[in-house]
Amino acid sequence: MAEESIEMATAEEILKYAEEEFEKAVKTGNAMLYRNAVDKAFLSMIAVVNSYISRRLKITPKSHSERRSLLRKMGREDLRAIYSDVMKTLHDEAFYEGVYNPEEAEYAIKQVKRMLEELKKG
Repeated sequence: MAEESIEMATAEEILKYAEEEFEKAVKTGNAMLYRNAVDKAFLSMIAVVNSYISRRLKITPKSHSERRSLLRKMGREDLRAIYSDVMKTLHDEAFYEGVYNPEEAEYAIKQVKRMLEELKKG
């Protein structure tokens, strides 16, 4: 199995756990589970983007800034914008600031899933 396939499989597995935890967190109102779930979803997106960039440029980005910059240089402003938006919603607001907004988080998680499905194809 190629390394990028392993990265994508890992991203899919992390996202699956995130979605399960997110659903449970919202049902139970468990803020800690919610924060962990949304950050797992964000971690899944990092793995997807790293795999995509690595396949195209043969380098693995080491920071959020580097990922966004490389996506822009690759002409994928669409992915850069989604990455930035999801990072703000899931990582900065929900995880670090403790903002509890299940509707926004669910939307962001769906964006991660769409990105994963798109980039898995090629």
